[in-house]
Amino acid sequence: MPKTIDYPRTSYQSAWEVAEVVDDTGGKCAIETAARKLNRKVSGSFKAIIGSAVKFGLLTSKRELLTTTNLFRRIKNAYDKQEERIYEREAFLHPPLFTQICRKFRNRELPVHMFDVMLVREFGVEEINAQAVTKAFIDGARMVGVLDEQNIIADIDQLTAQQQPRRELATTELPLSRFQSVAITTTGGIPSSGSSTPTVSGISANPAFVPQPSPISRLPDAVSSLFGLDTNDMDDQPKAGTSANTIATSGPGQASDFVPAEVHDQPESRETPPATTSQGMAVTPGAAAAVPQELTVPSNTFAIHLHGPGLNTHLTIEHVDDVELVQALLNKIKRQLGDQSR
Repeated sequence: MPKTIDYPRTSYQSAWEVAEVVDDTGGKCAIETAARKLNRKVSGSFKAIIGSAVKFGLLTSKRELLTTTNLFRRIKNAYDKQEERIYEREAFLHPPLFTQICRKFRNRELPVHMFDVMLVREFGVEEINAQAVTKAFIDGARMVGVLDEQNIIADIDQLTAQQQPRRELATTELPLSRFQSVAITTTGGIPSSGSSTPTVSGISANPAFVPQPSPISRLPDAVSSLFGLDTNDMDDQPKAGTSANTIATSGPGQASDFVPAEVHDQPESRETPPATTSQGMAVTPGAAAAVPQELTVPSNTFAIHLHGPGLNTHLTIEHVDDVELVQALLNKIKRQLGDQSR
C-alpha cells in the first residue's frame, strides 16, 4: 500500500500560480486545461504542483477537475496586506507536517543546516523529497512571518490569538428609503369599517373631503423659486365657471366630487339656513376658505412631497411631461449636494 504524503513537495508560490490559472477560468477547470494555459505538460512534476496546491488548501481535486477554495478567495480578495498575510499564514499551516514543525520549534531556532536530515529521521519524510520539502517550508515560513532572520520559529498559537477579526467595510442591510409618504387627513367624515380605500404612493386615491383651495391664499411655488423663476406676476383670479367657495360632500366609503356652491342674492331681512353635508356637518356660504387645505390627488395621479432647505412642495404628476420636471428638480438637488460635499 503506497504511503500517504501529507506535505507539499513544491513551494507555495508555484501552488498559488496554478490556483490563479484555475480561478481565471471561472474557478473550475480540468488538469489538462490548467497545464495548457501554463504551457506545460501533464507530467509528474506538474501533478506535484497540483498536489501542493491541494495541501495548502488553495485547490480541491476530484476526478481530474480542479476547483478553487474559499481560502483562496479570501486571500485573493483581502482588504489589505495585513489581512492577506493572515490568510496566507493559514494556508501555509494547512499541511499537518508544517504545523507540527512550527509547534515543535516554537520560540526556538530551527536547525536549517540539517533540517532535511531531521525531516527524514523525525518526521517521516521520504529521502527523495527531503530537499524539496525543506525549501518549501523555509521559503513559505519566511513569507508569512513565521521564521525570522535569526531562524527563530514564532509561536503560531499566539499569532492566531492576536489575529484581528476581519473588518466589515459594508453592511448587508438595505438602507431605509428617505422618501416618506404624504399623510392626508380628512375632516369630512370617516369611511365605514368594512370599506377599504386604495392608495397611490402613500396618498389616498379617493379622499373623503377635498375642498377647493382659495386662489387668494396661494403660496409661492417652491419649484419655480428653486430654478429662479419669478411667479409674482401670475394671475391670481380663479378660472371661469368655478366659484371661490366650494364644498365637497361624500357618503361613507365613496369618492368625493367637486360641487361648486352657488351664492344667491338673499334679502337682508331673511336668514339663509346653513347647508349640511351627509355627515351632518354645517357649512355656511363663504366658509370654505376656513376649511384646511388638502392635497387633491385623483385616482390616476401620482404625487411626490419634497422637503429640504428652502424647499417644501407637493408635486403632482398627471402627464408624462411632468416626469421631466421632477427629474430636472432631482438633478438640481443632486448638483447642490455635490457642491456641498466638495
